[in-house]
Amino acid sequence: MVRRLELVLDVVNIEPRGSSAGAVVSVPRPPDSAAMLCAALPSLAACAETSEAVSIVTFDHDGALARAGWRIAVETRGAAHCVVASSRREWTPGVVVVEPIFSAHLETEGLDGALFDAAPQAFREALAAAGQLAPSATLTAERRVWAWPRDTTGVELELDADVCATRDEMARLHELRVSVPWPEETQAAPLADALFACAHELVDALPAFVRVSDALERAAQGSVVGDEKAVHAAPVDLRGASSAQEALVTICANISVQWFGNDAGVRDSANTEFIHQMRVSQRRLRTAMRIFSHWRDETWRARIEPDLKWIGALLGEARDRDVFVESTLPALASADKDSARWQAVRDEAEAARLAARARVSEALASLRYAHAALAWLQWLANLAQQTVEPDEAGASLHRHARKRIRRYYERLAQAQKLTAIDEASRHRVRINAKYLRYTLEFFASVTSRRTRTETARTLARLQGVLGDGNDAAVALRFLDHMDAEPYQRGFARGWCEAVKRYTAKEGERLLRELRAPKVARGA
Repeated sequence: MVRRLELVLDVVNIEPRGSSAGAVVSVPRPPDSAAMLCAALPSLAACAETSEAVSIVTFDHDGALARAGWRIAVETRGAAHCVVASSRREWTPGVVVVEPIFSAHLETEGLDGALFDAAPQAFREALAAAGQLAPSATLTAERRVWAWPRDTTGVELELDADVCATRDEMARLHELRVSVPWPEETQAAPLADALFACAHELVDALPAFVRVSDALERAAQGSVVGDEKAVHAAPVDLRGASSAQEALVTICANISVQWFGNDAGVRDSANTEFIHQMRVSQRRLRTAMRIFSHWRDETWRARIEPDLKWIGALLGEARDRDVFVESTLPALASADKDSARWQAVRDEAEAARLAARARVSEALASLRYAHAALAWLQWLANLAQQTVEPDEAGASLHRHARKRIRRYYERLAQAQKLTAIDEASRHRVRINAKYLRYTLEFFASVTSRRTRTETARTLARLQGVLGDGNDAAVALRFLDHMDAEPYQRGFARGWCEAVKRYTAKEGERLLRELRAPKVARGA
């Protein structure tokens, strides 16, 4: 059984890309992805191909096997049933090491307890620890498989068309899995580069986007589409990292979960929380790259950073307009004795909000975004494989954390009285508070208990208060470009100035309460 590196792409239900700079348009019926692939990739059309209907049922107990890096699946083709057990672990975000370790034909779809007696011991121990197994996900699909010869390695391409989950019968998707064999004693990095090269070709051929989990994993978690609810930032655990570079890889992997847990929702869902959480992921990433600026290489500056700025700007505008419509304008209207007179302004703001949301949704359904996401994951994969040298790249994690935390704290501690400085200066204080908060979140596992609790809470309140003041300033800028009455502009200016004054005073109080963060002792 051959160990492989695998990368997953979702083919979204949109028309083939035309000549309009990668623009895509939603359509009621999904395209024939296989035909589109073969038309766009002549080398693939000449390859050997198999095609069959397949049903897959995975078995687990409350996700215990999946968390331990194992998968048991019963695959049905026609009247034949086969059980396959495999090891699955993330190599880097977006790339999974898949190693089948056991397979057997079955008379029925059920599993016998003695079936895995011949399986490796590590798997049997995990199986015993998991407890009683039950079906965790069921998918059906039309599967087509190609052996896709490349210059450096043989690539296997699997297309599961019309994937349907019994728990999520309305959802339909097409999933592409591209994989390369990883023989023993072979370096993985060149194989991963080949995977990403194939993925870039595939997104040129199809409206496809990288996913960090496959349909079976998402189905086991509740939805094959995977966009039922937005994904928030998870705590970062740096206990396994000894150097600054290892810490950066861990932090970026954590950010990837939030990024790719929300991008499909930004593209396809009306729930604005997806926009908010994806924007947070991008802000966390920008902060991480400020903290670890040594690793901003030429690839980052030329290929990654410009697209992140593009995505961030679109997400920022969409989020600002969400806050304006959902929070600031209702508060303004309720503060006025005649709240009904604000309805026309609210309608205009809602139209602008929908337009901003459409722009970010279109961007995340574009060819540019598809390549940007792949480029970021490939950059991260290359970073994870770099040898740490005895210079700043291999610096002690504790020293690096202490230096960066002190820098952002000192900027905040030196801030002038917030009520005595202008709006732009208060905005810089807010940005520094955000940088310090994210930095402490990244390094939480190496900071003191008081820093993780009291200092972090004060920073969160400070950022929230200054954010309220910034929302008021943004509201005034929006109103300046809207068809509002002179009375409404004047009322809004007075109300927003009061908000900014209050938040500045409250920010001053919180700054006085802010304790200096401390990093635990380390090398």
